[in-house]
Amino acid sequence: MDDVWKQVDARTHDGSKTDITPFAGTYHDVWLGDAVISVKDGKLWFTAKRSPKLTGQVLPYKGNTFVIKWNYRSMEADAYAMFSFDEQGNPSGLKLKPISPLTDFSFDFQDLDFKKVSFN
Repeated sequence: MDDVWKQVDARTHDGSKTDITPFAGTYHDVWLGDAVISVKDGKLWFTAKRSPKLTGQVLPYKGNTFVIKWNYRSMEADAYAMFSFDEQGNPSGLKLKPISPLTDFSFDFQDLDFKKVSFN
């Protein structure tokens, strides 16, 4: 897991810029409901409407994969956020996956299948 955070840190400081604005919007999952990805102070943030503890910064990692660092640190359940794109190259969906294999199975991130329903 340390390798992931080293990569995120390197990506943050390497001078490359990811255009984060296309990722902003509301994403809907049938079970969890809506999650909003917003831009605040030049950074992406994920907020699940039904689960306030699922709020955190979305950080570039590799390609279409980002990492969500949850504000609620006692969860110990940071997640990969893997975006899918439509035929125009715009983000159209999102899947989550725990970074650590030790993440409690009850989070079931891998079962979420968000579809982008609005743009911010």
